[in-house]
Amino acid sequence: MKIIALTGGIGSGKSVVSSILRTIGYHVYDCDSRAKHVMDNSQYIKERLVQAFGNQAVAPNGVIDRKYLSRTVFGNPAALKQLNEIVHPAVRHDIIQWAANIKADCAFVETAILKGSGLSEITNEEWNVQAPLEIRISRVMHRNNIPRQAVEARIKAQSAETPTNGATIIINDGITPLLPQIVKLCTAL
Repeated sequence: MKIIALTGGIGSGKSVVSSILRTIGYHVYDCDSRAKHVMDNSQYIKERLVQAFGNQAVAPNGVIDRKYLSRTVFGNPAALKQLNEIVHPAVRHDIIQWAANIKADCAFVETAILKGSGLSEITNEEWNVQAPLEIRISRVMHRNNIPRQAVEARIKAQSAETPTNGATIIINDGITPLLPQIVKLCTAL
């Protein structure tokens, strides 16, 4: 089966493209929601989080304190690397299991972090959703109800992820029609 990575920076519109692909009938693995599920259901990951970040990382009732983890790793590349080394292998394994249970020629993995997560090793190609910076900032401010500076900080934190050579670019600028681009790409699969 061909696995296509659906990438793009925060606010680019990956989720919109994912929704369209699901509507057309494709399977789409959402790394954000699935990573949370994997983390919440893995005692091993919870133990590693406590070892790496202290008892505050996981409450006594077993619930991961995501706000604490976010504060701990944001702006701290070493801590973020440590968190990613705990979570990314488990997510890659989950994707492989998910894909093995799909009876289709093609499926998609929605991710903001393709290379840094190691997902580039298990995907066959990349579709990168792009939008102008100001549109991305506006979308995230509105969606998350956060100030511009917070959005800019998140965008800066993701800036190391650029499309791979040969990535298919999908323009989501609010002007260029999105659906025809996706339909054309799907027809060529």
